[in-house]
Amino acid sequence: MKLVVDELSVRFGDTLAVDKVSFAVGETERLGIIGASGSGKSVTSLAIAGLLSETARVSGSIKFDGQELVGLRERDYRRLRGNRFSMIFQEPMTALDPTMRVGLQIAEAIALHDRRTGKRLTVEEELQRVGITDPGRVADSFPHQLSGGQRQRAMIAMAIVNKPDLVICDEPTTALDMVVQRNILHVLDDVLTDRAALFISHDLGVVREVCPRVIVMQEGHIVEEGPIDAVIAAPAHDYTARLVAAARGEL
Repeated sequence: MKLVVDELSVRFGDTLAVDKVSFAVGETERLGIIGASGSGKSVTSLAIAGLLSETARVSGSIKFDGQELVGLRERDYRRLRGNRFSMIFQEPMTALDPTMRVGLQIAEAIALHDRRTGKRLTVEEELQRVGITDPGRVADSFPHQLSGGQRQRAMIAMAIVNKPDLVICDEPTTALDMVVQRNILHVLDDVLTDRAALFISHDLGVVREVCPRVIVMQEGHIVEEGPIDAVIAAPAHDYTARLVAAARGEL
């Protein structure tokens, strides 16, 4: 298994945001985590990436390639983050540095973990790979000069440029309109081939596009899991049934 989460709990003060959550993701498996706002799905992903605030108290186990991440020092996390695993966020305008050109940000991600030459060529190749037809212009642009879809593609390029083994996608299409969303899902479907992926979303239809297996979270707990088509066809939990009913027109 590439990622093994065992009885993970996350507490903020007196609030238990995630309660003894356990799951595993195989070497090239795509696992979806779905739930409404406050279900604990994004907190779970941030715990895996080591990006929770200092006020969070984390217990349980998160093992990536056999290495325990709970309690790992930040400097050791930095060696893994962006290199062995990476994260694609919901809103690229907050994830990208507004003061730096996009190409320089991607090149910086390479430089943090790799001394390879020809970074400009690599940056433009990665931008082309995620469907940007004018990579030179996009590389030379600041984030605010790009459309929402172009910014999201650029963030995906940054996430995959170091060929990570695991990509965590936290609501990567929520801020996009339906047409752009579908295009980005096609890009993700392509670039996530042959690597492990964790796909976080509140939208069951979106998860079904890219993940064969799904976990359903409610109030910090896993209430259902299984093959996504089976979960949609015969939900075992009332909460899942409501999610399926709400998404019925998109499934």
